[in-house]
Amino acid sequence: MELVKASSPVLRRKSVEVKDIGSITELARGMVDYLVAHSADEPSPVSVAAPQLGHLVRIIAFRINASPVGDIQVLINPTLVYGKGFHVVREGCLSLPGKAFMVRRHKTVKIRGWTLDDKLRSFRGRDFLAQIFEHEINHLDGILVDKVGEKVK
Repeated sequence: MELVKASSPVLRRKSVEVKDIGSITELARGMVDYLVAHSADEPSPVSVAAPQLGHLVRIIAFRINASPVGDIQVLINPTLVYGKGFHVVREGCLSLPGKAFMVRRHKTVKIRGWTLDDKLRSFRGRDFLAQIFEHEINHLDGILVDKVGEKVK
């Protein structure tokens, strides 16, 4: 799977909800494979949203410990349950290579969605993992970091 760059209009469109988990199993596996295949890259991806691979469906894949070697989870139709506290963080995006932005993100978040085995699951994230969750959900809504952050000079 090839990563879509910011110039592609697919990244600026809102993704559709997944109705049938069986219909996206191959895509979800491809997202996991993408993270595994690129774990030695610099920067190493710790998460990816389906739109970044050219698919306008609400799926994210992420490493649970937010490092290049952590276990990978897939969440379908993720929603932000709550966010607490704020801080301003430096953030990049695989689809905007070489660029960095200062972004206001929650310090702690809880997200909820469906797993590939059709179970409702919640994840809580603090600091970097919370940032990842918000970043990927933004992708599902067609929002890139260049629209919510201020470019670092």
